[in-house]
Amino acid sequence: MCGILASINNRNNTNDLMKSLELLNHRGPDQQHFYYDEITGVFIGHKRLAINGGSSAHQPIISEYSAWVCAVNGEIYNDAAHLEKSGASFTSRSDSEIALRGVELFGVNYLDELEGEFALCLYNRKTDELYLARDRNGSKPLYYYHNNDCFIAASEIKALLSAGVPAVWNEHYLVAKERFLVGAKETFVKGVFSVPPGHIVEFTNQDLKSYPFCKQSPFNPDLFEQCDISYEQATQEFSRQFEQAVHKRIPQERFACYLSSGIDSSYISALSARLSDKAESFSIGFSNSPLDESLAAEKLAKQLGIKHHTLQLDHSDLIGSFEKSIYHAESIVPNLNVAAKYLLSRKVQESGIRIALTGEGADESLLGYQFFQYDLNSPLTQQGEHTLLFEGQSILEAALNFTPSAIVSATSNLQLFKALRSAGFSDACYTTHLTAPHSDIITSSIGYSQWLHYNTVYQDYNLLALGDKTELANSIEGRQPFLDNSLVAFIHSLPTAFKYCNGKNKRILRDAFTVNFPHLHVEQIKKPFLAPTNLTKNITLYLLDELYELSNRESQLGIYDIDKVITFFESVVKNQTQLDFSDDIIVCHFLSVLFLQKHFNLET
Repeated sequence: MCGILASINNRNNTNDLMKSLELLNHRGPDQQHFYYDEITGVFIGHKRLAINGGSSAHQPIISEYSAWVCAVNGEIYNDAAHLEKSGASFTSRSDSEIALRGVELFGVNYLDELEGEFALCLYNRKTDELYLARDRNGSKPLYYYHNNDCFIAASEIKALLSAGVPAVWNEHYLVAKERFLVGAKETFVKGVFSVPPGHIVEFTNQDLKSYPFCKQSPFNPDLFEQCDISYEQATQEFSRQFEQAVHKRIPQERFACYLSSGIDSSYISALSARLSDKAESFSIGFSNSPLDESLAAEKLAKQLGIKHHTLQLDHSDLIGSFEKSIYHAESIVPNLNVAAKYLLSRKVQESGIRIALTGEGADESLLGYQFFQYDLNSPLTQQGEHTLLFEGQSILEAALNFTPSAIVSATSNLQLFKALRSAGFSDACYTTHLTAPHSDIITSSIGYSQWLHYNTVYQDYNLLALGDKTELANSIEGRQPFLDNSLVAFIHSLPTAFKYCNGKNKRILRDAFTVNFPHLHVEQIKKPFLAPTNLTKNITLYLLDELYELSNRESQLGIYDIDKVITFFESVVKNQTQLDFSDDIIVCHFLSVLFLQKHFNLET
């Protein structure tokens, strides 16, 4: 993977922009290059993690055949031969050049043909048009900021702030994070937005516009045409497509498989071991915890005949690395999982490996999450009195006579958060960029639940905070077979009963695994990836120490009254109160806010 920094009409000089680009060094430590046009003021900088193409495949790629300049973060799996038959000429073995040559031949709409995990920047030197785009899943980050005299974009927000973007809290983001339902465009900085998945953001003549390039978004499962196929035929086709998805992501060098006791990572690891002799597995162990999965992972790795690595962690490891994890995640998180994933990725890096196959996306398309199952088994009729969280919500829920359980649970801590806010803050003006689609796009209850998750938690937390950013913090390129375009489209075309039936989630995945690996056993119900339960008091004390230090510096805490927050958590510790939430949601929320404030010196 790589890091991108692009700007046009920015007041910063090249040296200042290069300093901001240096903050992305962890994303691409191998090479650094940039394109700069003194006349137009266009700067495109790139930090490269050199996986494909050798030393000559540096970026940005400046075309000698056209006016295009291209910088890519990610991995593209299309076959270059198809473009060569159409007249394209390649100058390197870089997969990133496929995006450039495709756009040269077919225009920016070619992006819909790209297969892979990517975010990219394109600039046309002739028309002075700058384009940003992310793959249809949004697996790689790309952010932008625009005011009257500048447009600037980067792979991480910290580079934008370094380049002079005002460090001001996005109060709407803070309120949305209390409910854990942040829209895909939102960030913690006011005026900084994420390029929407499957979209192009175009900047031309001071005009900014955003539009989709993806003809069929995976975030709208109800729009996929249902295929007429038997379950046996579907299982065979799933097996074929999933093996292809894994195979195209296997590199020629040593690579890691993040392995737990669950079916997702087990299937990836089993296929990787079958298709390559360079696969190694990595897992986390929590000593004396019922949530520990390391023994099951080690047993499976032994059966597969691959080298296995176990990273043993305790509460001090997780608490000690949480601050650094938040700095890289650039997000408010509900638990310590980002710290665990950060440490696991560091273990992979220390082992001399640069690529990891991961399981993101399986729970979303294959209905693995418990809230999906709840919505299928015990659907809630429209909840007329609950707090509306986004535009169009009440109309859609009235049409479906259904409210997702995730929306109901989103307001469970609302009164507590409100009580800890500053006196002058009111959420009466709270808005979000999340807008419910029309009822002809969402036609089923489970389709609504999936749409909601895809456009909120899946984006800011699952794919970026817990995925890309904790991996790239350690220069590890994550590849996600379950996000393969063809595979996701096929899964969305299947009847719900093929994915969840009689209490069996990910049904077709489990049955395909059994058919292809009958000698292997994987637990039916995976243990949740959570920190040990004895962390609550320790992490609360840690939070209080940090709050005292912040208070002594007379610093802010976003929309919250720091004295109220301190008093609340002092009461928790003094009375040994058992908080009514799971996974330390409230503690981790305030720790996240605190560390974002500490590192980026945000104003309100």
